[in-house]
Amino acid sequence: MGKGEKLSDVRSKSNDTLPQEGFRGGQECYNLYERLMDMTDFADNIVLGDCLDLFPKVEDNSVRTMHTSPPYNIARDYEGYSDDLNEKEYLDRIKEVLSECKRTLVPGGALFWQTGYTTEQGGYIKPLDHLTFNLFRELGFHLKDRIIWRYWGGMAFKSKFTNKHETILWWVKPGVRTTKSRFDVFPVREATKFHDSRNNLFGRNPGNVWEVDRIAFGSNDQTSHIAVFPEEISDRIVLTTTCEDDLVLDPFCGSGTVCKMAKARGRHFLGFEISPLYHRESVNRVSLQARGELLSVLSEILKEHILRVGESMKLSMVAEKVNTILSPLSLEPYEKIITKPYLDALCEGREDGVKKSDKISLWKDVEEILPPVGSGRTGNDPFGLVSLVNGAYMKAYKLHKVYGSAMRFHLVARWVNSLRRALEQDRKEAWRYIVSCLVNSETGSYRQEHGRITLVSRGNRIKSDIAEQPTGKDSQREGAVPTLF
Repeated sequence: MGKGEKLSDVRSKSNDTLPQEGFRGGQECYNLYERLMDMTDFADNIVLGDCLDLFPKVEDNSVRTMHTSPPYNIARDYEGYSDDLNEKEYLDRIKEVLSECKRTLVPGGALFWQTGYTTEQGGYIKPLDHLTFNLFRELGFHLKDRIIWRYWGGMAFKSKFTNKHETILWWVKPGVRTTKSRFDVFPVREATKFHDSRNNLFGRNPGNVWEVDRIAFGSNDQTSHIAVFPEEISDRIVLTTTCEDDLVLDPFCGSGTVCKMAKARGRHFLGFEISPLYHRESVNRVSLQARGELLSVLSEILKEHILRVGESMKLSMVAEKVNTILSPLSLEPYEKIITKPYLDALCEGREDGVKKSDKISLWKDVEEILPPVGSGRTGNDPFGLVSLVNGAYMKAYKLHKVYGSAMRFHLVARWVNSLRRALEQDRKEAWRYIVSCLVNSETGSYRQEHGRITLVSRGNRIKSDIAEQPTGKDSQREGAVPTLF
């Protein structure tokens, strides 16, 4: 984005490139960029600094959704912030932050406040959602839901039960749209346990108890931050409460999970992080993520089937290879397995397009191609396209594993059809353009020089890679690129 250019200008350019496709359904999106919002230094960026110093640069009524986890005030080392304040100092600081959250959220915008416990003298606990509850009410926020994140690990105690959950309070900013605050359950419908024709074809509402294990020590997702939360948590929040190109903000950015998932789903993101170490790692982590679903899934196909780390290949050759791998790029052959009206219903995400009496047989047909995750069954995809793209989705999005077979087929079909539309004119040039957009979007993974593309990283170990990352202005910014999907 050029100097002096507004996010609204970038968004306009993005929409003039390739078609954007979101999930089926959903409510009308509140266009944040109808307001002239000068975010020259902030667009798609994680900024180093104290959120209270940085918030004033954000326009009023400009953020659609926030998801954040504030310091717990438990005397932990947060690399640059004192997490050992007295209760009054802590609450005063939190109130300042919440005031800025309210100012910058759109009317009806969502604030997901994720917390655990703080301790008091004698070892007794104070739930942070209780401790801060009145601050939200004093500022006029409305509580829409209380979500429990249930995990399997946790710190063991001798004198009480092991901690196995955190709380996420979904607060809504008051205003004209408060009673119609955005919520679209379709993109997060999860697999049902049993086939019942009364069930939704694409799965059930996941409810407000989310069972996702914590980030394991030594795993590829681990960073130097002491409290990395799973991508599935932020992904659900982004998908249900925002539209493509909406702005998502995390004032306590930490490991960058919220910003990564916003970028992965084609949203604009903004993060504030006070620790230079966490900031460098989160910037690096987001640079390893492509923007939007079309590019994110395509990236996994390139890494799995075309490029190895350190390998360089001509752009034209990469485009030719990926075109060959995905050919024929059509779902018509699957009409031999699924009747055309029901195939269309799956592609379009239409529950009402399938007769209730035919649901169970349709589920079984789809499961022959894409067996339920964890079933141990091997799929039988005679044409290969759906299983190939589904495998790339599984690598690109951890949330994909909770979906049922019908939802996963729908996502694959939507991806294929969007790519087909993007390739309708000059197919060879379109492929080159799409691959170039991927490289420019995922700068931590790819490098393009003199017409050649090199895969420089698969992003396997965020923490260990950080010493090699540059510092200074260039390391703080993820430039805006066209949104393809």
